[in-house]
Amino acid sequence: MRTKPRLWVIPMAIVIGLMLVSCGMKKDTAQESEGAFTTLNELQDKTIGIQTGTNFDALTAKQLPNAKFEYFNSLPDLVGALKTGKIDAFPGDEPQLLVTMKEEPSVTILDERLDHFDFGFIFPKDGKGDALRDEFNAFLEMVKADGTLEKIRNVWFDDDESKQVPSGYEDLPATNGTLVLATEGAYPPFNFYKNNKVVGLDVDLATLFCKEYGYGLHVEVMSLDATIPAVKTGKVNFAASGITITSERAESVNFSDPYFSGGTVMAVLKADAAAGGNPIEQIKASFEKTFIKEDRYVLFAQGIGVTLFITVLSVIFGTALGFVVFMWCRKGKRFANTVTNFMIWLIQGMPMVVLLMILYYIVFGKSSIEGEWVAVIGFSLTFGAAVFGMLKAGVDAVDRGQTEAAYALGFTDRQTFFEIVLPQAARFFMGSYRGEIVSLIKSTAIVGYIAVQDLTKMGDIVRSRTYEAFFPIISVAVFYFILAALLTTIVKWLTAGVDPRKNKEKKFLKGVKTHD
Repeated sequence: MRTKPRLWVIPMAIVIGLMLVSCGMKKDTAQESEGAFTTLNELQDKTIGIQTGTNFDALTAKQLPNAKFEYFNSLPDLVGALKTGKIDAFPGDEPQLLVTMKEEPSVTILDERLDHFDFGFIFPKDGKGDALRDEFNAFLEMVKADGTLEKIRNVWFDDDESKQVPSGYEDLPATNGTLVLATEGAYPPFNFYKNNKVVGLDVDLATLFCKEYGYGLHVEVMSLDATIPAVKTGKVNFAASGITITSERAESVNFSDPYFSGGTVMAVLKADAAAGGNPIEQIKASFEKTFIKEDRYVLFAQGIGVTLFITVLSVIFGTALGFVVFMWCRKGKRFANTVTNFMIWLIQGMPMVVLLMILYYIVFGKSSIEGEWVAVIGFSLTFGAAVFGMLKAGVDAVDRGQTEAAYALGFTDRQTFFEIVLPQAARFFMGSYRGEIVSLIKSTAIVGYIAVQDLTKMGDIVRSRTYEAFFPIISVAVFYFILAALLTTIVKWLTAGVDPRKNKEKKFLKGVKTHD
């Protein structure tokens, strides 16, 4: 007897096939045809990758005015684009790129520097921010004078990783309150994940500062381009992630005195960058780096938990919100419908990422509400708007004669709606409802913009440590596929009872006199 293949077999077979093809084929990049670049001048008219949120585009434009820019969200994205030939080079801070070269031997840097830079911590431009900045500057002066800062630098720039241990900021006594530090969590050696904890020069320095002044410390991991808005709006007390001190940025935030100085350099591929190799061995190595080393599978598990948390609560609250609003508008009251239609137009007409950022940085900018709950509120609003539309369309599709017949049989308005109209309307919108859940769980991939470490963000964090592109990205895709299939199956099972064709006559006629 032939049976249907399990659904998970198909995506897994596709994934394995893609991995074999990707690992086995040779790179076909501009570097292989032209050889490695050796000077900045050779990059004129070339495509240069720029990390969003940095000032590297302005620096590069001074030296390479005819270069074309492509923007990427993170360093792993830039490395992947370089290796696949999408870009010819990308600028970066020398200490970070030296670490990158250790993890990705095919990448090298040019000898010429684009610019000199100073890194600083940033603080809000208000009274509290000014006072905190002054305290930090006094602390910096002290650790520079006694050699502590140099010792910290030596630890994080040393090849001996055994010395690079967590700072223990979670256990600081908060006698003077707790400070929130925003950091990228993907900028080694300044801040990155090691053994599932945020470590690095920035974190050590912030920990010593808080210990000196009696503060507790909480670290918020967020995208680099979100750190300055988070500081400006007061969501965090200060931030550090290799942030270059510039006059333009100083108009928005307070900079500390420099705690690190260096240069901006250009990363390119080596002329003899290895191509191809044993596909099976590459897959094994990629799997080990992605999941096994430093117990990185724990990061994926945490990300899955956060994604499920946001999705499930958004479905529950969004469904309740959409239903309550629909019942408020069901009788056609003009005021209710006008207000509802305006709010739905406003919510659905706005990109989800913009809505989340408005909620996080403006509406709840001065509150201590966590990013996860802001995401739940945002997605509940959009899901509720979708549920309202589905209910309206489903109810309108039910023949009005059903309502009239129910009234004639002695049903009340409440009984008519819940026992006659709604079950029949469900047949029209349940397919769309399950589809909206799938869309919702995929949409949660953007919550990293508001300092939420979901499945996608955790995948990015792993990529920032491994510089592997294919395996982490495909793994995240498979996890989303499984989560979507699981949730829709559960919803289908839970809502099976609303189909009137599967209900018995006694259930519909409950409370109705049939033998008068």
